[in-house]
Amino acid sequence: MRKRALLAVLAGGALAIVTAAYALVRLLLRGAFEVRPFERSYDVEVVDVAEGRITLRAKRGAPPALFDGASTYGLEWDGGYGRVGRLIEREDGAVVREFAPISGSPAPGMLVRFDSFAFPLDPRTAHGMHFEEVHVPGELSPLPAWHIPGVSETWLIFVHGKGAWRGEALRLLPVARDLGMPALSITYRGDDQVLTDPSGRYGYGLHEWRDLEAAVRFALEHGARCVVPVGYSMGGAIVLNFLLRSALRRYVAGAILDSPMLDLRATVEHQAALAGHPRLATGLMVRAARFAGVRWRDFDFIQHADELDTPILLLHGDADPDVPVATSDRFAAARPDIVEYVRVPGAGHVLSWNAGLEEYEAHVRAFLKRVAGCEPPPGECSPPTP
Repeated sequence: MRKRALLAVLAGGALAIVTAAYALVRLLLRGAFEVRPFERSYDVEVVDVAEGRITLRAKRGAPPALFDGASTYGLEWDGGYGRVGRLIEREDGAVVREFAPISGSPAPGMLVRFDSFAFPLDPRTAHGMHFEEVHVPGELSPLPAWHIPGVSETWLIFVHGKGAWRGEALRLLPVARDLGMPALSITYRGDDQVLTDPSGRYGYGLHEWRDLEAAVRFALEHGARCVVPVGYSMGGAIVLNFLLRSALRRYVAGAILDSPMLDLRATVEHQAALAGHPRLATGLMVRAARFAGVRWRDFDFIQHADELDTPILLLHGDADPDVPVATSDRFAAARPDIVEYVRVPGAGHVLSWNAGLEEYEAHVRAFLKRVAGCEPPPGECSPPTP
């Protein structure tokens, strides 16, 4: 009887593990690969507004930004926008933070959202910059983009992260302006107004690199001699796929990667561990995902680090809950000859600028000054023949 009971317990445990692994595979396919447009979630309630400060309380689950004591964020509400800064007080789920309205002022009881991109709407509204709405000829459909003109022959091309939007570039556009560098903040397949890839999934650059290639071609045809792509999170994977696959990579003077997705398997395992899932279930999920068409090696850029020859500025917060900073540690260690690595203490996912914008921008300025100017061998940086 004891033996049968033990076998029953073991069988029940095994079934529970397999069930958990199956559930994790479904979560993986939905959370990691399902194409979702950018959505604004108004999940923080305004309690009070006073001179130079605002009191806020989480309405439906607390966004980590609410309690972040060292960061700078935008605060958006219906019809208005402001800037929140230093955490002043925290008590019973509510916080008091520094606050400066930019457009309008929220009233107590209104719902607002924290905006890590920190600036409203578009380059003109955010920074008073002239820009054009252009359409890059993409492989699947036209790709809407912001084009901000400049005098340099080296262009910045911004590639936002998964589920984000062009506004991710707004934080660094003043640096581009100060250096006279034209900028192109692009969209890619799966974004609003752009066709989704025929696979129906995000490809972490496997498909999207062609959209970045189209943007590079557009820049070259409109006066660029070289480009510097800037990739955030999954945008970093898109940039790396471009550098590994595109014939136009020779026009890249350097690349900036912020919290890049460098190893999807390590990222999934990291998120599963933080969520408290059993390691055994996660291991089974990783194996089972292969039967759902997930080839982990396709999403591991660290193994291809030795194939790169482009100067890279890599920035990553060591408190990132989404993409493990350990992957950037490994990537930087693999190629110290081309990678300048800035590991930001206490910063979350793609929040290194928010945690310390002056230091962040200083690193970006120095890097751009070093790589801009387009000095490859003769003939290597002229526009391609149509």
